[in-house]
Amino acid sequence: MNGVVLWSDVRQHKAVIWCEDQGDLAFYSQKQPWSSMDLHEGDLVCFDLTLQHKTRLAVNPQVLEEAACAGLAQRLTVAGPIKSNREQPASDLPVSAQVIPFEGSRRRNGANACRAVRERIGG
Repeated sequence: MNGVVLWSDVRQHKAVIWCEDQGDLAFYSQKQPWSSMDLHEGDLVCFDLTLQHKTRLAVNPQVLEEAACAGLAQRLTVAGPIKSNREQPASDLPVSAQVIPFEGSRRRNGANACRAVRERIGG
């Protein structure tokens, strides 16, 4: 799975990752102190995804491109939440939606995928 780090704590070796499948966020927590993998906000990463107690966990992360989507978390915050179907009358719902895929070669197109996300949210 590919994703973008939205939040990280380097001292505690923890991170929250927005996944390419647009599903729930994935959580990373390094347990081995001798194996240092520092993830930083905005890094484009590739990882194995596991499910534990209904929580998505990122395992074996690899940084594909550092700071590829720097500032994404702030732009998402500014864009604000989308109203759920329960809060919005059916007549006001969009007819279709645009899905922005992470496509092509991981490293070369990772920046392009991030650029597409930035354009979509007006960043």
